[in-house]
Amino acid sequence: MKLKKIAVAACALALLTACGKNQNANVENTAANQAAVEDKVENKREDGLNIVTSTYITRDLAQEIAGDSGTVTCLIPKGQGVHGFEPSPKDMNMLKEADLFIYNGAGLESWVDTVKDTMGEDGAAVEASEGIELLAGGHHHHHDGEEAHDHDHDADEHDHDHDHDAAEHDHDHDHDAAEHDHDHDHGGKDPHVWMSVQNAKQMAQNIADAMIKQDPGNKANYEANLAELNKKLDSLDSSFKETLAKANTKDIVVSHEAYGYLAKEYGLHQIPIEGINSESEPDPKAMKEIIELMKEKNIKTVFTEPNEDDKIAQTIASETGAEVKELDPLEYESDQNYIERMENNLKVLESALE
Repeated sequence: MKLKKIAVAACALALLTACGKNQNANVENTAANQAAVEDKVENKREDGLNIVTSTYITRDLAQEIAGDSGTVTCLIPKGQGVHGFEPSPKDMNMLKEADLFIYNGAGLESWVDTVKDTMGEDGAAVEASEGIELLAGGHHHHHDGEEAHDHDHDADEHDHDHDHDAAEHDHDHDHDAAEHDHDHDHGGKDPHVWMSVQNAKQMAQNIADAMIKQDPGNKANYEANLAELNKKLDSLDSSFKETLAKANTKDIVVSHEAYGYLAKEYGLHQIPIEGINSESEPDPKAMKEIIELMKEKNIKTVFTEPNEDDKIAQTIASETGAEVKELDPLEYESDQNYIERMENNLKVLESALE
């Protein structure tokens, strides 16, 4: 009987020891698993985010924010502008592999919904212009800046008549353009949001938020890079405000209606020769009205753009005695980044409006 009790006690002790070992093993396994999960989160994107953008501007902003924590590729090939671009099958395959797709929005990319539907299940898309108050598009010679209130009644009547004629002209042109290529429609909104530095800050914030959501382990890096970018953008914005506040004239005749956000932000008045897409050409009546308006307001500069035929601008300049200078709407690739290109624009505006 005594031996039996001893045997039972020995078995119980063995069971307790085994349970204790299993319990310790479970605790160790749980701790190891938790550490592995934490390590995975911390190094979720050890090789960096794979980011694809729809424009050069969103690419520039994304590169500044990503730093060494990602690679950024722009869909648009070198030598092609943002208007009328359509992604190829190769582009669609690239997007399937992307962790993040950044597009401008504001109606610029008519194809974006199709692209978003083809992205991989782990990929995400962000509209860089989200939260920005959009301006109406359309080829109308209206006042974008605060100085509009200072023009006299006769000028207002003139502009009203001009708007009416231009609207009729645009209606005809839009009808033809719609038949030619319906994909170039921006839904009645001006998509050139990046031409305001404050808008660029909003775009950068949206991009940074999307990167952090996709790659929380690198949050500190993205936030630090965004803070540095914002310092540069704030300095650029201050330069625009201080410089253009001293301009002797606020009227800018431009070859392409791409500067509405810049005009609104810094108190200028945009007078476009062509519309949002820069594909239309003014008829003789519209040309005559622009020439008369320039003479009336003593406007001495016609702004054309890189990568475009300046024949119309040169014709207007010869009729008015104006100079032709280049403003960059940042629609084509450049060796310079967003801030450098906008600094160049400011220098051109300063020399033309003094």
